[in-house]
Amino acid sequence: MAQAKTIALLQQKGGSGKTTTALNLAGGLRELGFKVIIADMDKDKPDAWSWAAKSASLRDMVFQVDEKMAREQLNELKNQCDYLVIDTPPNFQTAALKAALLADLVVIPTAPSGMDLSGLLEAKDLAMTAGRPYKLLGNRIAKNTTMSRSLLSVLEEDGNAFDASVPQSVKFVESEAAGLYIGDYAAESDAHIEVRRVAKELHAYFVAEKLTKASKISGTIAPEAKSAETEA
Repeated sequence: MAQAKTIALLQQKGGSGKTTTALNLAGGLRELGFKVIIADMDKDKPDAWSWAAKSASLRDMVFQVDEKMAREQLNELKNQCDYLVIDTPPNFQTAALKAALLADLVVIPTAPSGMDLSGLLEAKDLAMTAGRPYKLLGNRIAKNTTMSRSLLSVLEEDGNAFDASVPQSVKFVESEAAGLYIGDYAAESDAHIEVRRVAKELHAYFVAEKLTKASKISGTIAPEAKSAETEA
């Protein structure tokens, strides 16, 4: 098995939905047939680990990682899966910086609030400082509200956002309380469908990246790369 592709969830603002995104993104990728591990690097508030500990279906997916040994522990986990998703603490503590440096892609979940938008800008800056590509993810979106429409417009203008967005739904709160992935708790709900779309887009991103790299090496542009980008 090749080393896993690594995704770091970053947001400066606490309560922005990083853990919910991490657990459900991992569940969506697993639903697509991939082996996924979640690394919880928030030593003060390990919410991903606490969520997974409630249920046998997620318990074997989440590992606590010590920021002082992040490189060694993450490399070990990467050898055991297809995708490694890192949940990080807020306020860009050392763990978040290390996660960005060790990731293949930074995902920045952002809810429709002024503080989240400010955190988005800081997270983008951190990703670019670390020299890592990023993708923005609309989170807790209620599309009939002005704030949600404004956020989606900002994401579209940036040009590095997922087409899918995660809707505001009480089912996410209920699934966390039950210790379950949204697809196991509320299969085929709007929340589950959108999470699965995000997972498919994420996988398509890495497929396109791999094909593009191969094309550059061969000096041609593979049609498969164009197709993957279009599907994403």
